[in-house]
Amino acid sequence: MFKSLVVLAIAGTMSVSAAAQAQDQAAANQSQAKPQMVKKKVCADEDNAFSRVKTRTCKIVEVPAKSSSGNGRQAPAPAQDPNQGQ
Repeated sequence: MFKSLVVLAIAGTMSVSAAAQAQDQAAANQSQAKPQMVKKKVCADEDNAFSRVKTRTCKIVEVPAKSSSGNGRQAPAPAQDPNQGQ
């Protein structure tokens, strides 16, 4: 009786570990398949023909990140002179 309980306990632990490994591999495959997403703000101006008021509608959407060359950091924007063009 004791031997059969030991055999059942060993078989149960082996099946649980095998199922956990299969689940870990499935989760790893799903995470590799998804591209890196970035939140981007998109705005649209709407004109009303009967009013001078213009409305602006903005929403945030997730888009795939573009791979940048090098170390993965974005290059700084060039500085603009606020007095330029006056």
